[in-house]
Amino acid sequence: MKHGVVARKSFMSKGSRAIATVATVAVLAGASFIPAGAATAKTAKVTVGIAAITEQSPNVLQQLEYDKMAAKLLGFKVVILNANGDPAQMAQIMSALVNQNVSAIIDIAINPSQAPAAFAAAKQKGIPIFAQAAPLIDPQHYAAATYAPSDAKMSKLLAAQILKDYPNGGKALSLNASAILAIVIRYQTLAQATSGVVQVAATHETDLANAVSDTQTAVADALHANPSINMIWGLQDFEFSTALQTISSQNLGKVGVFSYYQDPVDFGILRAAKASGSTQPMAVADSPVYDSGWYAFDSMVNKFILHKKNWVTSMSIHPLPYTLITPDNVQATGDVYKWPSFKPFFVKRWKNEGVKVKG
Repeated sequence: MKHGVVARKSFMSKGSRAIATVATVAVLAGASFIPAGAATAKTAKVTVGIAAITEQSPNVLQQLEYDKMAAKLLGFKVVILNANGDPAQMAQIMSALVNQNVSAIIDIAINPSQAPAAFAAAKQKGIPIFAQAAPLIDPQHYAAATYAPSDAKMSKLLAAQILKDYPNGGKALSLNASAILAIVIRYQTLAQATSGVVQVAATHETDLANAVSDTQTAVADALHANPSINMIWGLQDFEFSTALQTISSQNLGKVGVFSYYQDPVDFGILRAAKASGSTQPMAVADSPVYDSGWYAFDSMVNKFILHKKNWVTSMSIHPLPYTLITPDNVQATGDVYKWPSFKPFFVKRWKNEGVKVKG
């Protein structure tokens, strides 16, 4: 890891990534560092359950890596369960975590409506739930807090680029997932911000259980059926490279692709476009989504170690940054975006509170 820079891990190609069909459990060892000047370092036995909607998403894999990093610093045990995009498994893994009596749950994009009994049971047992990286449709307010980049801010960045690339108007295929609030916000914001210039000619509900192959089919079918479509709104991270590869392999023209969250493979695609002088529009709105978990772990420190009355952490203590990446401004080397690391801020914060931290 470069000094002062968060390094995203490179993952296997989407088509070959094996997705576990059973739960994966990771147990992390406790820390041993005692802050200078602290008479007794503060610690607690905490088990954090993490419920992930699908590990087919590269940014979910990145989130899990950073969650494990934060947990290791604090000596927390972690249990990670993967729903594989299957609604039945979403309910199962949430219930499994509640039944294991974990101390807290980090929820990555599983809505209460998909696991109502589990959310209600967590509330009854006093198990706090933190929505990480995506807001929930949560009318009952089961989540103690939501920690995620602003989908509206990222969408406005993309919309400005779309209007720049298509000043005379265009037609879009939007790859949606309307059960996920973040995706709904992205779609609605893009549609509103480009209204009068861009027409949404087609939409497709992505099958999250077969996300990559479904995206390939949806893009090819829509462009063959409606050749006037000249842009794709890939509202999830894996759809950027998948859509571009499908367009290229089937010679479907210079259809623009606009998406969210930069994956390692995207850097090569953007650099190749720049090197070739391609005029095919493409852009990715990005924010270090994997850093969302730091706020959840800070809340857990407040609740379980420091026993603060007002223990829910505000994102304002260290706000998330945003950027838009295109062929024009993509960095020349590397497959990670050089966001400043959040780790030093939270390590210092915890040590100053007398918390036992490793690192």
